[in-house]
This record gives sequence, structure tokens and C-alpha cells, in this order.
Amino acid sequence: MTDRQFERRIAMIQQGDKQGLREIYDEYGKTIYQCVFQILHNPQDAEDITSEFFLKLWKVADTYCFGGKHKRWLVTIARNMALDLLKKQKHEQLTLNEDTEEGAAIEPADSVSTENTVVEKMAVTEALERLDESEREIVNMKILADMTFKDIAAVLGKPLGTVTWKYRNAISKLRKIVGEVQSV
Repeated sequence: MTDRQFERRIAMIQQGDKQGLREIYDEYGKTIYQCVFQILHNPQDAEDITSEFFLKLWKVADTYCFGGKHKRWLVTIARNMALDLLKKQKHEQLTLNEDTEEGAAIEPADSVSTENTVVEKMAVTEALERLDESEREIVNMKILADMTFKDIAAVLGKPLGTVTWKYRNAISKLRKIVGEVQSV
């Protein structure tokens, strides 16, 4: 979806037309989910935040600056929502730990087994997991969200050179991993 097409959909939302939101969801639903999943590493939380994202988009459509970079705007909102959830969960976990007798930690829900099942079935996901978090985030923004390096640098608040270097490094690592898998 071009910036111009996106702006038309936002204008539709601003006028109360739900079709604009449906079309943005159809175009970017998977991208938003992937962005959020890479931060949360939990399918249920990623689905919840993705749903909340589109509800929030309906409410904040009037804050969009026409002539802006819509993908950067969408990914920034989704990323911030995911990070807010992580902060909230960490705070709740600390509160629960303080409230338990003897300070025993409460185990979080086991989403690892679900995640491991998915990782075992998808070689690409396995390869991505072997990257460090910042490399994985940059690769996802570049490939899944189809963002430019300049946009990624702006969203992450990192220098452009650092972003491109990390991306090249990550792609090199992925090539080595794929080579290892193919030789087995």
C-alpha cells in the first residue's frame, strides 16, 4: 500500500468508515503481528496486542501526519504497545513475587513449548532465533515491514550506519546457518 493509498484509508477512518480500517488490517495485520511477536515471543500476547493495535488505530487515526511515512508510524505504535505490555508484565511479576510467602518466584505460563513447536517446524524461524535481538528486530523491520534503513534507524533511535551494519551482519549469519542446515 502506498503512502497515498494509506492516507485515503486513514481519511475514511476519520470519517467513521470502518472499511478503511478493514483495508489497513488486510494489508498490515500480519506485519503488525510479526513485529509484536518478535518483541513478546508469545503468540497469545502478540495476537492480543495486534487486535488492540487496530482498535487503537481507529481511535488515533486523526493524529496521523499526512505526507508522513505510514509504515514507520504503524510499526512505532505496535512496537510501543508491545514494549508497554512487557513493562506491565514485568511490574506484575515483581509485585506477585513480593506478595508471595518466602519470596518464592511464581512461574510464568509456559509459552515456551508452543514456541518451540513452531521453531522446530520452521527453519527460517530457527535461523532468526540464533540472531541477537537487535539484529532480529532490524531484519524483521526490513523484510517483513518492508521498511527502509532510514525508517528503521528513526524507529529504533540508532544511527543509520549501525542499522545497515547490523543488517548485513545478520544476513551473513543467516546464510551460514542455512548452509549448516543444508549440509546436514
